[in-house]
Amino acid sequence: MIQLRNILKDRKGHSTPLTIVLILGLLLLICAISEFFRLGIIVQGVRDGLQQAVITVATTNYDETYNGLREGYSGGYALSGESWQENLDYDDVYYRLDNLLGADESGGYHIKKDKSGYEYRLSGLSVDIVNAPLTPGSTDDNFEADARITIEIPLSFGWDALPPFTMEIRTRSAYMPKF
Repeated sequence: MIQLRNILKDRKGHSTPLTIVLILGLLLLICAISEFFRLGIIVQGVRDGLQQAVITVATTNYDETYNGLREGYSGGYALSGESWQENLDYDDVYYRLDNLLGADESGGYHIKKDKSGYEYRLSGLSVDIVNAPLTPGSTDDNFEADARITIEIPLSFGWDALPPFTMEIRTRSAYMPKF
């Protein structure tokens, strides 16, 4: 500690390299923090868009679940002859997601374009609908729609030396009767 204080007080210029290293280290830290926040904002926006698209799937199944609600059931079923069959509407989640996020389909990906290529690209959408049981039971068994998608974001920090950030985003929506 005393040596560092002596180096900083020295008027011969010995502290110049230390000052340059300190400033470059701080700049590197600020760049890394700003990249972290950029990635977080993009992932949050895509997750919110996916959640809104999946909520739309759950609400578009209202007409399938309403018939059962009148009879005390909450599942999406339709009477076919003498038996009940599942009656679900999966909707087009990619179409809704592309409209919400301003993405376009290209080469198996749904890409949000940017001036330098792409901001992010989405792939591997999976929507699983879990129908509520036909018979009345606990209120914990609701109509649920689970969705997951893979997002790939190129890093702006690292000058293409680092691989893109890739993660899977998951969200769940449930249709629950109010009575």
